[in-house]
Amino acid sequence: MNKDLIIAVDRSENGGRVIAVVGADEHVLKSRVFGQYCAGLKHFRRVPSRRKSMYIRFFEKRFMKLSRVLEVVRIVKTVSKVNEIIQLYRPVLVIVDDKLSKNINHKHIVLESSPKPLYMDELMTIADNLANYFRLILKNNPKKYWEKLREFGK
Repeated sequence: MNKDLIIAVDRSENGGRVIAVVGADEHVLKSRVFGQYCAGLKHFRRVPSRRKSMYIRFFEKRFMKLSRVLEVVRIVKTVSKVNEIIQLYRPVLVIVDDKLSKNINHKHIVLESSPKPLYMDELMTIADNLANYFRLILKNNPKKYWEKLREFGK
């Protein structure tokens, strides 16, 4: 078991299901650098619709910085793939979208809706943004989806 790794899992469904899995060591998540990289990130559904395209561009740029400190970045379409990733990395904790929680195989799960420290909320926000980002690409430009997967993947 990776004694310090925390993984967040979020899904986005609307014209295709995309699940984002992101993770980092807890000491990294608690660092000042991580907090600075997360500044300005919002849960995607809280971004006004007229600002979503602008926010997506902001997120793309911000994610390039965030990817430096994230140990796990995966985009998948099935919960079985999520469980494979969890089994591979063996995190100490998994923060998960409430609707996926019953299907995640891990002893220590925290629901997205549960109160938790800010750094865990920030990690979940990254997963939410990635899931929505890739869902929109898949919906609007499926060819670009595979290109972006290679670009964002770790």
